[in-house]
Parts: sequence; structure tokens; C-alpha cells
Amino acid sequence: MVRALARSSAVAAGLVGLLVLVGWALDVMVLKSMGAAIPAMRPSAALGLMLGGAALGLRLPAAPRRFQHRLGTALALATALLGAASLVDGVITGGNGGLDALFLRVFGADGGASPGVPPSPLTALCLMLLGPALALVDRGHPQRLSWSDALVVLALMAALTGLNGFLLGPLVTPVAAPFLQERSMGLHTTCVLMLLAMGTLCARPELGLMARLTRDTLGGFVARRLVPVTLLGPPVLGLTLVLIHLIGGLSHDAKLPLFATVVAAGGVTLVLLAARALDVLDTERMRATSALEASEERFRTFLDTAPDPMVVVDASGRVRFANAEAERVFGYRREALLAREVELLVPEGLHGPASAGEGPERARGGRLVSGQRQDGTSVPLEVRLSPLEGEDDATRIAILRDVTERRDLEKLREEYVGLISHDLRNPLNTINLRAHLLQRALHERKLEREGIMAQAIIHNVEWMSTMIEELLEGSRLESGRVNLRREARDLGRFLEEVLERDVPPDARERFRLHLADPLPPVPMDAARLERVVTNLLTNALKYSPTGTPVDVRLSAVHDQAVVSVTNQGAGLSPRDAARLFDKYYRTEDGRSADGKGLGLGLYISRLIVEAHGGHIWVESEPDRGVTFFFSVPLEAPSAPTAPEPLRQRAG
Repeated sequence: MVRALARSSAVAAGLVGLLVLVGWALDVMVLKSMGAAIPAMRPSAALGLMLGGAALGLRLPAAPRRFQHRLGTALALATALLGAASLVDGVITGGNGGLDALFLRVFGADGGASPGVPPSPLTALCLMLLGPALALVDRGHPQRLSWSDALVVLALMAALTGLNGFLLGPLVTPVAAPFLQERSMGLHTTCVLMLLAMGTLCARPELGLMARLTRDTLGGFVARRLVPVTLLGPPVLGLTLVLIHLIGGLSHDAKLPLFATVVAAGGVTLVLLAARALDVLDTERMRATSALEASEERFRTFLDTAPDPMVVVDASGRVRFANAEAERVFGYRREALLAREVELLVPEGLHGPASAGEGPERARGGRLVSGQRQDGTSVPLEVRLSPLEGEDDATRIAILRDVTERRDLEKLREEYVGLISHDLRNPLNTINLRAHLLQRALHERKLEREGIMAQAIIHNVEWMSTMIEELLEGSRLESGRVNLRREARDLGRFLEEVLERDVPPDARERFRLHLADPLPPVPMDAARLERVVTNLLTNALKYSPTGTPVDVRLSAVHDQAVVSVTNQGAGLSPRDAARLFDKYYRTEDGRSADGKGLGLGLYISRLIVEAHGGHIWVESEPDRGVTFFFSVPLEAPSAPTAPEPLRQRAG
């Protein structure tokens, strides 16, 4: 809206100046003046308005072209020079010769066409001030008034002087026109000059005086309401009194007392307007304060009812807030914690070295530390730090989750793993050994039917051993206590060995291996990564039509090596693709094709890949085949972290 006012001002100034020049050229009085009692606009003033309007229009863009900027500056300086020349001409010739006479001869008008009222020096002064203001319009500052603002304000005061002289002059004496009225500008001249001055201010609303007026602050709020009333109040009042006087409703003796009374009432009105504006702002401030207090109370209630201990720590490491759960877990009263160093609760500090087992905890988003209660006992904690919104960057809110129960559950899981390892695997190994001996004895006695039964026992024992091994491997990987035996391997050569070793000979011809440019050796646990590749290759054979090709590709994407396995099977639904790597999840086709599986193969593959610092995913559409991807870093990560998905980059 502010810039629209600037554009309108530029157009209006240029258009009025052009019409006045046409009026002088054609000697049309209505174009030169608004009436017989109103001074006509001089040709020099009209030309100055045209130059000023054009300069304002060229300076409006925030980043004008070089030619546009230079032309606008040149027109602005021409406006100032024209104003200065008119001012000097008025002093030397009284305005009846010199510059305006030259314009009259150019337009073919005679001297009698000029008005008898002496020219106003205020018009020339306004043009002389507005020219430099237009040239310096870009030199403002968001916080300070600029030279351009000062020049525009002076021009506005000069134009207001002319307007008040024209409107208020008749209030002084009924006989002879006083100096102000006699030397003032025409009504249309002063209005257009004021509009041009306002447009110059609005050309850069983000700088200087307009920045203060449009700013959403107390000063801006009050100024937007008082400045228009202060500037336009006296002229409007004077115009009203003049109109009343012209229709005979007001004697001359009552003009000045009435004017003084109304001015005093206007001052009181300004005070009341300022008071009302301040009351509105104070009401809004109280409402905002109340809303802020309610928000703080909700935030405090949320923290106090949180199930985990929470503390707010400032930049110096001192506790500024502690919730009720922190009191319960650590045993301190809240008042005793405030302003105390956080090392009272976490001796090693919130940013200190991690304790044992940090790797899996960091992968879950936290960090394990050892806390200390008031009675001196320790408590295992998982620390999560977040910046507190609205505070400085160093203020943090810390969630100190008591992981004692998690530690107990992990201990139970370790015991469970040991139970499976010892109490289930050992009997199965014995059964498997005895079944092989029984099968050999039956074979020697040529009891084929009984030998087939023994082979069924061996097959089911191997199946149970496989399931137990999957459960054990999944449990170890979930606990995060698996130490990968990394060694640098040529991943392309590794894939060739897996295809040769783990794919049945009659199915090898279906696999097509595509290797990218040679990659650097990749640090990996070859045994576990072979399990991932074998699982993907087996699934590709199992769920694709017989005889269709399976493509295995190796490529590099940034700092990751990406392996993909593509088959021509029936594809996956979006629901299956989203849950395929979940624990125990099996698709309908998987349950019908292999009723003995547990749904752990792809889940374990995901855990193995993520333990390497990589990522595994699937892309598929129904009836368009399936492509499995997994990535591993080309360099071993310093700490196990969840890697950025490569779906978009590798796809």
C-alpha cells in the first residue's frame, strides 16, 4: 500500500505538470488555475513537477537498472536546479521576466496571460528541496533519519506554509490580503507538491522516517494516528471557516477567537487520541502478557507432569528449572537444585564422555551417562538435549530418562539368549548327531523307508537350528553388543564369491552381475554381510518366475557403496513394501511359498546393514518386479549412527 501511494504520487505530479504546461501553451485558464482567486501554477513549477514525478517513478524499483538509476538521479538534480533558478529569478525579476518569461515565449503565450499575483518563493523552495531528496532516496538507514528525510520534511513544511497561507489568510483581515496569502502557492500547486513529498518518503518504506511510522511498535502506532491529524487539522479547519465566511455565516470579528478555540480543542483532541492509542496498546500488552503467562503455566504443567526427569540448563551449566520427576528420581527438593551446577546430578556433565554402551544408545537418539542421587547412589540415565525455543542458543532442556528398567530388560534378554544358546542348541546338536548315526545304520541294513524318516528328522532339526540361530542373531544385533569384525574387502570380488559359493549351480546362469568402476576396499564384516546378500539372492530366486534373470548391481553414490538385487517377480503392494523389514513380518506370498519361515531374514539383514552404518530399502510396484537396495559406507563410521536414506540418490 505504501509503495502504491509512491507510484500514484509520481503519476499525479507528472500528469498535473503536463496539463498545466498544456494550459499555458493553449491559454486555457482552467488548466493553469482552479479559479480566478487562486494563483496559477507557473510554467517553471509545472516543469519541475514533471521532472520530479519522472525522477520518483524511476527511483521506485528497489534494484533499478544502472541506466534507470542514472536517469532518475539526473532528473532529480534537474528538479533541484530548476527550483534554485526559479528562486533566484523571483528575487531578481519578481517573477515577471526571466525564467517564466522564457517559458511563455516558448509556448507562444503573451505576458498578459500571466497572473498578476507575484510568484511564491515557496514553490521554488519545495522543488529545490525535493530534488536532492529524490537523488538521495536510497541512502537511508532503517534506524536513523537520513538527509533525504530531512529535506522532504522541510519541503512538506514549506508546502504546508503555502496551503495555510492560502486557506487561513482571509481569517486575518477582510481588507487586504496579507503576505502569506499574497505570496502563497495555488491550491493545486501545494497539494501536488505535498503529494510528491509524501511519495518520496514512501519510495523506501523500510528506511528512515517511514520505517519508524510503519513499524509495529508503540512509537509507530501513536505516530500513524497523530501525524495525519497534526498536519492536516489546521488546513481543514481553515477551509471550513473560509467556506462558512463565504456564505455569510461568520463575521470577521468572530474568526480569530473561533479559530483559537478550535485549535485549543484540537490540541485536547490530540491528547485524547494519544491517550486512547496508549490505552489500546496497554490493553493489547496486558492481553499478550496474560496469554504468555498462561502459555508458561501450560509449559510448566507439561514439564511437571512429564514421566521423565527434565531440567533446563543455562549457558553456564546451572539448573534453571527441574520438574517433579527430577525431584523423585534424584531425591533433591526443587529449590535445592535451582542455580546449582548440573554436575550435581550428572557428575560427568551433560556433554561429558559417554559411558560404556554408548553406541547402541546413541543410535536410538540418546547418550548413556551415570547420574547421582542425593543419597550417593548412582542411576543409569539416557540424556537427550534440545535447545529451548525463545532462549539463547546455549540454553538447553535436558531429558534425563531413568533406564534402570531397560538395563534389567537387557539383562533378561542376555539370559534368554544364553538359555537358547545352551539349553536348546546343545540338545538339538545331540539329536542331529544321533539322527545321522541312525540314518547310516538304516542305510547299512537297507531299510529305505525308515531311512527316509530319519532324513525327515535331520531336516527338521536343521530347520529348528536355523530358526534358533536367527533368533540369537537378531537378539545380539538388537542389543547392540555385536562387535563387527571389519576388514577391507573388494566388494565386487566379494559379490562374485557369494554368487559362486551360495547360489545353486543350476541357478547361477540366471544371475547377471553389473559392476561399476572399481571402488576402494570397503570395511565390512564379510560373514554377516554375506548373510545379507545370500538372503536377497535367495528371495530373488524364490519369488520370481523360473528362468527369468536376476540383476545384481554395484555402484557408488557419494560416500556409500550401493548394492541392488532386481527380480522380475509379481512385485509388492505399498503396504508390504513399507513393513517388509519389520520383525516377524511376512507377506501373503511368503507365507504360502515357505510356511516354515519366521519372518526374520530381512529384519536381521536390516540390523546388519544398519550396524555397518548403512541403509536397506525396497522399491517395487505390483506386477513390475522388486528391487532391493542396501548401502554401506566406503569408510568405517566413527560411531554407529542412523545413515541418511539413499532412496532418491540411488534411484
